[in-house]
Amino acid sequence: MLSRPWWGLLWRLGALFAAAALAGWRLFDHALLGLLIALAGALFWQLWRLSQLERWLLDDREARAPPSGRIWEGIVAGIGRLRRQNRKRKRKFGRLLEQFQRATAALPDAAVILDEEDKVFWCNGASQALLGLTPGRDIGLPVANLLRHPSFVAFLNQRRASDSVEFPSPVDDGLMLGARIVPCGKKQRLLLATDISRVRRLEQMRRDFIANVSHELRTPLTVVIGYLETLLDSDNPALESWRRPLRGMRQQAARMMHLIEDLLMLARLEAQKDRAPKKPVAVPALLADIADDALALSGEQGHEIRLLIDAEVWILGCEQELRSAFSNLVFNAVRYTPAGGEIEIRWSADENGIRLAVEDNGEGIAAHHIPRLSERFYRVNRDRSRGSGGTGLGLSIVKHVLSNHGGQLRISSELGKGSLFVCEFPAGLRVRAATAPERASVFESAPAPVPPAPNAGEA
Repeated sequence: MLSRPWWGLLWRLGALFAAAALAGWRLFDHALLGLLIALAGALFWQLWRLSQLERWLLDDREARAPPSGRIWEGIVAGIGRLRRQNRKRKRKFGRLLEQFQRATAALPDAAVILDEEDKVFWCNGASQALLGLTPGRDIGLPVANLLRHPSFVAFLNQRRASDSVEFPSPVDDGLMLGARIVPCGKKQRLLLATDISRVRRLEQMRRDFIANVSHELRTPLTVVIGYLETLLDSDNPALESWRRPLRGMRQQAARMMHLIEDLLMLARLEAQKDRAPKKPVAVPALLADIADDALALSGEQGHEIRLLIDAEVWILGCEQELRSAFSNLVFNAVRYTPAGGEIEIRWSADENGIRLAVEDNGEGIAAHHIPRLSERFYRVNRDRSRGSGGTGLGLSIVKHVLSNHGGQLRISSELGKGSLFVCEFPAGLRVRAATAPERASVFESAPAPVPPAPNAGEA
């Protein structure tokens, strides 16, 4: 419905056009000519009023008077309301922006907003202390030109929000930064960088402490075990009554020695500078040796251990680390599978990567334990682990070895039906066998590629 001013305008225009048509008919004998003259005049008049409205709208100080008239007064009043609402919004957003800037300025972490081309759109005060970014100077510049560390540049190009990267601060090499990039707004990303130097120093102190204590304990334990074995091998009748406690002492000393060896292995794995260079590893022969050791460990329990191995698949890596990881998986399967159980070791490769699968039909593991299995000293059943000689470090060693080789461990299990542990390696680590394996007779025909374990839990 039209308002009263609009109806009044229509009546006036109608009267004007009617009078103009009558005047044109009387004066020029053409009513249409008078009507066109009136229409041109009305159009000129409205265009002039529109130009007045435009000048008034563009005048920020509002010193110019708005166009007058019944119709224009309503339009001007509506625009005035919109202007007042806009001013309120601007003041509100201004206060919110000030609060946001104060909050981000107080943050100890660096925060940088990147646009869709990874150029610096905004950064807080901590960015200058940690990243060397200055808001007035670096806005609009590509962040890869400002933070040139190779690991950060590679991380920036991955564009995965779930990952993080560590790199030294460009301001101070003594500071180690941990950075993440998360989506922020439309086609923008937020770079968050935290000083993790203290955490890394504490971790290094912990690693050094464990390594030093383990190394210092190994020597006296070796001496103790040597004396215990000497006493047990002696034929002295006076030692007959002591043989049982001596055997218990040797068993516990050997268990402690195993724990120390695992701790030292973890310390070596965590020390990047101690990592051995990658060389071609004959995994088929390695797994055959581990299978023999597993049969010896099984002893009278009579486990059936099957090997399904592609003898042509070797891997580029550290043989010592891989032996430790694979033997931990196989020996765990022996320890936690009841007597007479079945254990299958599969080694294969396809275009997606290389896989080792160790599957048993033992007791299985409850689903809520699986995400924590690779934590240090985590045990599903402490009494059972202690009785089997486990240290709680085996899967942690496996995880570190796989991480050093760019792989990952996947675990699936079901109570009463057994467990499946799958080590997945990148396809780029595969190398062809240099020579025919010496233990080829123990291998069965290569199976189809091992499918990834169901996503029941991941270490």
